Amino acid sequence: MESGEPLEVDPYLPSTSRKREAEEWALVLEAEGLPVRVVRVGPYFTVAVRAADVSRAAASLAAWHSERSAVLPTEALATFATASKGEILLACASALSLVAFHLGLERAGRLADFADRGENQAALVVAGELGRTLTALTLHADLTHALGNAFFGAFFLAALAGRIGLGLALASFVVTGGLGNLANALYYRVGHSTIGASTGVFGLVGVLAGLAAWRRHQFAPRKRGAWVALGAGLAIVAMLGGAGPKVDLAAHLFGLAAGSLAGLALAYPLSRRPRPGPVAQTAAFAFAAASIALAWWCARP
Repeated sequence: MESGEPLEVDPYLPSTSRKREAEEWALVLEAEGLPVRVVRVGPYFTVAVRAADVSRAAASLAAWHSERSAVLPTEALATFATASKGEILLACASALSLVAFHLGLERAGRLADFADRGENQAALVVAGELGRTLTALTLHADLTHALGNAFFGAFFLAALAGRIGLGLALASFVVTGGLGNLANALYYRVGHSTIGASTGVFGLVGVLAGLAAWRRHQFAPRKRGAWVALGAGLAIVAMLGGAGPKVDLAAHLFGLAAGSLAGLALAYPLSRRPRPGPVAQTAAFAFAAASIALAWWCARP
């Protein structure tokens, strides 16, 4: 091999706007034993090789792209998947259960009592009453509050169900909502209390954003990468939960953050295998329901 032969750019070799991608190509060719370097041509990056190695380099990169595409998700993490009619109906029923619970407490004259035992009081949560981070998700100040959270909750729950299944979507609501409320309590520590499902609703937004961010990081050009999805999540919080005298913006942002981290954590395993089936969905649903029930059981007088 004559290492002194000049390296040239050839139109048969691919180019990209991402320097990191060109560096990956260079590593592939180096592994094949080819002299190579990354070269910038105008706004693009490509690889330069010896004239005699162009055909071999092009074939190696084509094979590498083909092999890489073969291991990418095909049915798991289907970004544009939609929920089934059954999942949509169950998502709406789950959201409306919040309204039914609120109306039941109002008619029984127990709303103030349950709020006292279940609201996310920062000082009490910091003192160890962690169940309040979950019970607060089921309480609302009035019917308008409950209806608003039910409407948006059903929408985002169905959207997430189309990607990971309804059981996991409900578990995501509970987990991200609880973590968001916990972070909010630790942030304020004293003199602050909240109720409402909105922390969990924005947790669902965060999971959707996290899943989309991972996918965009894998497939989209750098200028339209992961930050676009995460920015969209922030925009939704700003539009739906960022204004109003009684709006707890910090809780919404903590819910979004918890959801985004959960989405990123779920993205990789979901990309390697099909969407979890009925057994996993049922187990996740049972976990979500049992967590809320246990939290209220611990809040009993």
